[in-house]
Amino acid sequence: MTPSSAAPVSGYLTTGEAGARIGATSNYVRELIRAGHLDAIDIGTGDRSRFRVAIASVDQFLAERAVPKQAA
Repeated sequence: MTPSSAAPVSGYLTTGEAGARIGATSNYVRELIRAGHLDAIDIGTGDRSRFRVAIASVDQFLAERAVPKQAA
């Protein structure tokens, strides 16, 4: 298990937290990371990944997918 002091605190979210921000599951967030749509770091050891997702990456992901306002 990674000690909490080794995991970055500021500027990163867990996959669950990132999922809550974009309205998706943590599994979908992992798919987005592997596809290169979200920037993340892997703090896991051994065979199991433990991603931390950059908040700026989540914000950019949402901004790129925002639906523009229609002119009235």
